[in-house]
Amino acid sequence: MNPNEMNEKFDDLTAQVDEMNQRLEDAREERGELLRQRFDLKEQRRYFRAQLREAKAEGNTDRVEKIESRLDELAEQLEKLDEQIDSLENAIDETSDHMDDIMDQVDDLESTLDETAEPGDGTEEASAGTAAEGNDKITAAMEKLNSLLTKGFKKMADTIENIDFEKMGENVQSVANKAYRTVGGVASDAARNLDSAWNEVRESREQPGGIGDYRISGSSTIDGGCYNRITASGACKVSSDLVCRELRVSGSFRALGGVDCNGPVRTTGSLHCAGDLLAGSLSSSGSTKVQGNLESGPLTSTGGLNVGGNLKATALRSSGGLHVDGDVEADSFTSTGGLSVGGMVNADTVSIQTSVGQSTVGSIGGSTVRVYQTATGGLLNSLGAAAGILTCDSIEGDDVDLTAVKAHVVRGATVVIRSGCEIDQVEYTDTCTVDGGAKVGNCVKV
Repeated sequence: MNPNEMNEKFDDLTAQVDEMNQRLEDAREERGELLRQRFDLKEQRRYFRAQLREAKAEGNTDRVEKIESRLDELAEQLEKLDEQIDSLENAIDETSDHMDDIMDQVDDLESTLDETAEPGDGTEEASAGTAAEGNDKITAAMEKLNSLLTKGFKKMADTIENIDFEKMGENVQSVANKAYRTVGGVASDAARNLDSAWNEVRESREQPGGIGDYRISGSSTIDGGCYNRITASGACKVSSDLVCRELRVSGSFRALGGVDCNGPVRTTGSLHCAGDLLAGSLSSSGSTKVQGNLESGPLTSTGGLNVGGNLKATALRSSGGLHVDGDVEADSFTSTGGLSVGGMVNADTVSIQTSVGQSTVGSIGGSTVRVYQTATGGLLNSLGAAAGILTCDSIEGDDVDLTAVKAHVVRGATVVIRSGCEIDQVEYTDTCTVDGGAKVGNCVKV
């Protein structure tokens, strides 16, 4: 092997060493990404554990079973992820050891090349011997170096190829629903240690753009799962059940499963939920349709709200159109728009304002129940024109004051029946007042 061939071979081996170093660096960055995904899974588990405690305290067995099932799935994902992280870390450690051996061999090879380049003792025989000996050393060093490189490449390649990072990302929703990031884009993030990454997750709850946030400005379909904040200003479809901390919709948002949001849900666009909707609070000024049950904290609707099941809220205010196939339960219920409830409205305070058109409720129960007309409705009524009227089978309360109501029976302690009412029977315990413009079939003190 002449000097030129040796230099070319050495340059080739040096390039392979550089490639191996890059492979090793990529693997470390992949490990960092796996650690971030593990943090996200643990965040999901923490959230579901908190939800499980609440469900057990409420005695909601169906919800307990659903959450426990999700926790089992998370446990399986975490176990698989831990195995993959351990496998990758072992490969990184072994490859690092290989690299140390390789670098030692490169140093030896450089020394051998230097020795063969040095002059002999001045005789041709000595020079020939030195060259032959040098060639033997070079050949042996290169063979060992090639063996180490081959072994190191194979170990790293086998380990990385057995880990499907993109598939694993699909199981971690906060990662799966972002474009799969290149190594260069996450190098600094992947290098963070556990403490700093945990702090980042905790701080992200207080500001948008944190881990698990998802923004839709165009047309997109995302998988269900656990998110932090979702902002949809375009058209978004969710393929299965969704869990999040906050949901904002100014475009079109369609969930093919249920939506469980322990924070606020705000929509000025179109929100359609094929399952149940659970919200810390709901503010809707657009169109909201829930095919299942709707349960919320404070609920304000100035647009159209349609619920296929039951509706439960703390304080409910509707000034748009409210349609509920089942029952409505709230601490306070206020409606000043169109109203249609197939079941019962049950609240401590019920206030319903009618204007033009007909509102219907199966039955009403509460401590204070007041149904009244707007000034426009009263004027139309005085002129004999069609005005807003509420049709209801039965109304029960302690303090009942009704205007423009058609009902089969009204029961209460103190009852006032005003103009425009048509009541078949009134039952009261304290007092009953009937205006001249009202029609009451029978009024009985019980």
